[in-house]
Amino acid sequence: MPQDLTISSTLPLPSGGKIPIFGFGTCQSTVCTQACLHAMTNGYRHLDTAQIYQNESETGVAIKQTSVPHSELFICSKLWEKDLETGEPTFTREGAIAGVNSSLKKLQLDVIDLYLLHVPRPGSKARHQAWLGLQDCVKQGKVKAIGVSNFSPNAIEALMKEEDVDTLPAVNQIEFHPFQQQKKLLEYCKSKGIVVVAYSPLSQGTRLQDPVIVEIAKKMNKTPAQIALRWCLQKGVVIIPKSDREERIKENAGIFGWTLDDKDMHAIDALDEGRKGNIGEWDPYAWES
Repeated sequence: MPQDLTISSTLPLPSGGKIPIFGFGTCQSTVCTQACLHAMTNGYRHLDTAQIYQNESETGVAIKQTSVPHSELFICSKLWEKDLETGEPTFTREGAIAGVNSSLKKLQLDVIDLYLLHVPRPGSKARHQAWLGLQDCVKQGKVKAIGVSNFSPNAIEALMKEEDVDTLPAVNQIEFHPFQQQKKLLEYCKSKGIVVVAYSPLSQGTRLQDPVIVEIAKKMNKTPAQIALRWCLQKGVVIIPKSDREERIKENAGIFGWTLDDKDMHAIDALDEGRKGNIGEWDPYAWES
C-alpha cells in the first residue's frame, strides 16, 4: 500500500468498485446516530454496521441526516446467523435475501455497498446457501459487493468449490491489531485479492499502553491509538475503529500525512502474540467444517 495515504484513499475490490481504507465501526455504540454524524463531519465516509449490533436503523438515520452526499458514502452491513426476533436460522438462500431486505429497510437505502456473512459458525452447507442468497442480491441490484467475516482460508476455499458459487468474497473482516496479526490469513487473502478489513484495530483499547507503542508515540508526537492505527494501514488493511466520543473520533482520523519508518514497523511487528492476542471470541480456524 502506498505511504501517501489520505482519509479518502481506497483499495480495489475483486468484484469491482473500491472500499475506503478508513471507516467507522459501530459495534456496541451507545449513541450510534450521533457518533456516525460526528464521524462523517470529520471526514469518515465508510460506515460499518451489522444486524447483530442492532443499530442499522440508527445508522440509517445518520445517513439521512448528514449533509454528506450519499454518493460519497460506503456502507457495510452483515447477516447474522439467526433472525434476532424469531430465532430462526438465516443462513439459507431465502434467509439471506430476507436479511438483506431487512437491512435495506432499516438503513433506508436502495442498495448497500458491501454485505457480509458475519460468522462461519453455521457450517459449510449453511454458508453455501447463504452465499447463494447474497449472490442473488448482487444480481438483483440490492448489494454492490459481498464478503465474509471471521473466515479461515479453508472455509473460503471450500465455499468457492460449492455448486453455483461464482463470486469471490470481496473482503474478509477479521480481528487484526499489533497483538493479533493473523499473518497466514492476511497473506492468503492478499494472494487472492481479498481485502482484509480489521475490526478491533485498537485491541479495544486494552493494549495501548504497551511500552513499544508508547515509546514510538512519544517519538512521533502522536497518541498510542494513532500509532496502532497507522501500523494497520501500512500493513495494507482497511480499518474501522469505533468510538462514541467526538474527540476520540477526531483523534483516530489523525493518522494521515505522516508515516512509520521501517524500524518502527518492525518493532510493532514483533508484538504479535497470535491467537493468545485475541481480544474477541472469534478464531476463524475453529469454524472450518
